[in-house]
Amino acid sequence: MAPRPSIPTQDAMTLLDIPRKFDVTHWPLGVEKYLEQTEKPLHRAILKNYLRHLLLEVSGYWDQIIVPELTIHEPMYRVGDRGTTLVLNGKEEVENFYRETYESRINVMGARTMNMCVEDFGVTTEAYWAHVVPGTHLHDHDVDADPDAHYLMNYHIFQMFAYTDDAKLIGERIYVDPASYTYEKLAPVDVVTPEQARIELAPLLDRATLAGSS
Repeated sequence: MAPRPSIPTQDAMTLLDIPRKFDVTHWPLGVEKYLEQTEKPLHRAILKNYLRHLLLEVSGYWDQIIVPELTIHEPMYRVGDRGTTLVLNGKEEVENFYRETYESRINVMGARTMNMCVEDFGVTTEAYWAHVVPGTHLHDHDVDADPDAHYLMNYHIFQMFAYTDDAKLIGERIYVDPASYTYEKLAPVDVVTPEQARIELAPLLDRATLAGSS
């Protein structure tokens, strides 16, 4: 039996369960369970928005995220990673970010394990994150990657999603621990392609509606 993966940390994340293999449904199914335990109407509405947003993003429906039902017209994102911070202001910049992610075929990602909370301001998570990327994506990661292979890029990530009083996304603040990166070369059979992710997530997306938020 293959050994269970471990998280290179000594904090509470170590206590959480990590699937041996990356499963693109693991993260949204975890959010669904969290939603089932949530009672406050505003918190439920926020989580429903968050869940639909993440499913659209990972499924590659980039043009359905920054829409009035989910997001304010001028969202603001701050994404900090490896010494730089990407600041995105407004619908066009944020939507282009999602579009470029999809067109680069690096939209398959998710938490392998996660601590999560929801409050009136929004959703906060700390996660051991996994990102399926082609070897060519790692040219600036100081790793000798095979350009013809795919890798599971793992790292620690902190995310804060802010919402309005009527549960519309205001923006995201995302910060990655640059010292936490690890890379797993994937056998072809273990590569989750964007097309496979869209198929696997379709049933979850079908039921991830904003209706019945209360």
